[in-house]
Formats: sequence, C-alpha cells, structure tokens
Amino acid sequence: MVLSETPYLHVEYYAAHDVIVSQWYGRCTSQEYRGALSRFLHFVASMGIKHAIADRRLLPPLPPEDAQWTVNEYREEFRKLSLKRFAIINSFDPAASEQLQHFLFNKRAPFPFEVKVFEDLTSAYDWLIAVEAR
Repeated sequence: MVLSETPYLHVEYYAAHDVIVSQWYGRCTSQEYRGALSRFLHFVASMGIKHAIADRRLLPPLPPEDAQWTVNEYREEFRKLSLKRFAIINSFDPAASEQLQHFLFNKRAPFPFEVKVFEDLTSAYDWLIAVEAR
C-alpha cells in the first residue's frame, strides 16, 4: 500500500511482513525533507510498524543545517519508535554516506532496536523478515 508519493520520496507499506519502505529519489528542499521524515515517524508510530527500510541510495548530501537537525532532533524522535529492526540502504554519494554514519552511531544514545546498513533492497528486506522465522 502506497502511503506517500512525491517527486523526491516514495513510502510504501507491506502488510504481509509489517514493513515500511521509504525510497528517496533525489534532492528536495529543507522543508520537504523535514516534512517527509516527520510523516515517516507518524506512519511508523500510528500504524505500530515493527520493521523499516530507508533506501537512501539516491539521496545526495544534506545541507549542514538539515544534517544537524537529523542528528540532533529527528534522531531523538526516531529512537522512540517501537521498531524491532531498521535497515538502511547506503547512499551512492560518499559525503551522504558519511552523514549517515553520524546519524547511526551515537554511543551516548544508541538505538533501542537492531540497525544494519545494506547496499541493496533485497538483502535489507530479507534481513528484516528473517526475524519472523525465529
């Protein structure tokens, strides 16, 4: 089921495995970026979703103010989600990939759920649903 479709982001929910997938298509404004992440939080929280994938392959590096907002503000709200597993597909852009590392690794406030970085969507999805077999 498609939850959101914009020129820069597609968000879809797969009920069979309780997985939400966000796929970035490219650059957007700061307001669009922050609004998209806020909608993603709302979908996961309101639907009680346990597994998520963020496909960031086509997402370019963020402007410094959005990178800081993501790490300092969005990350705190994201940590509150009741996810079990979160898979990220790394950006093709090395600078965007480095920004992702700042989001993921914070020793003072680690994520309360499993997080893993992948290079492709199939591997990420397989890892998420493998938890169901246990």
